[in-house]
Amino acid sequence: MSSPALLLLAVLAMAARLAASLIGHPGCQTRCGDVDIPYPFGIAGTGAWGVNCSLPGFEIIRCVVRSGAGSLAVVEPVLADTNITVLSLSVMPRPEARVLLPVAWQCFNSSGGITNYSDATVRFNPAGVYRISDTHNELFVLGCNTLAYTNNGPPGRLPYSYTGRMTFCNDSQSAQDGKCAGVGCCHVDIPPGLTDNLMQFGDPNSWSHDDQDFSPCDYGFIVEKGNYSFRASDLTTMPRSKRMPLRLDWAIRNGSSSASVSCAAAKNKPHYACLSDHSECVNSTNGPGYFCNCTQGYEGNPYIVNGCTTSYGIDGTEIWIKF
Repeated sequence: MSSPALLLLAVLAMAARLAASLIGHPGCQTRCGDVDIPYPFGIAGTGAWGVNCSLPGFEIIRCVVRSGAGSLAVVEPVLADTNITVLSLSVMPRPEARVLLPVAWQCFNSSGGITNYSDATVRFNPAGVYRISDTHNELFVLGCNTLAYTNNGPPGRLPYSYTGRMTFCNDSQSAQDGKCAGVGCCHVDIPPGLTDNLMQFGDPNSWSHDDQDFSPCDYGFIVEKGNYSFRASDLTTMPRSKRMPLRLDWAIRNGSSSASVSCAAAKNKPHYACLSDHSECVNSTNGPGYFCNCTQGYEGNPYIVNGCTTSYGIDGTEIWIKF
């Protein structure tokens, strides 16, 4: 390989390393297991020169070690003050966190009495950062003769119902693989603005479950679109410990308040989050607040000084090579 070509490869590698260094603040941990942790997210703590590794509400509090396949140990990040596994975090072009949430369920004996249940309650939003994505998730209800619905509400108020669905079955042959229109399975889009996860089922006294060994449990869950396909065997074999992937929208918000600033107001505030040159502010479409993107022709992290780069170098500085 010629020396100019080697020089080009070296320059490209240097640019890649420089871009990677702009994921987070100096001295801050920017990876946990296989997951990048880009600012404004961060492992709890401070980095070099005492800078905070995350914005308030964006703490990925710790890396945890879980049991994987066989005897392997898996290191993975979890959201602050929860046990919610984080699968991925993105800053742009779409501000998003992909996580695993538990499935809600209730099971019955042969006379229709509830033997055990879990409403899969998850309070992952103490700082009001997240909203469950209404464009990338959907609600599923599995079971025979059941009603399930989500509950959600502002902190300090009683939850209020958002959306739900009913299912029914005539017998053990009613439900069919791949069919999810009300017989054994149904699904529906969810509205914007959901801040937490709480599933509830209808009154079992109004929905008979006598002698339903072909559907001994009901299930309810929100899941990323395209990540679940109904199988009739799920009515009897779905693990109660099952977790489903789900996508969360996030934004810079004023805690859980509905008075979060818009882009127009945020630019005049002392803690405006779009710090990089060649960055722009975008109003959130799922809940109040705003997020930042790099302008056209730039990529990287708009929440860090000089975080938006071109393919030529840092902050648009071109690298010329003479052959």
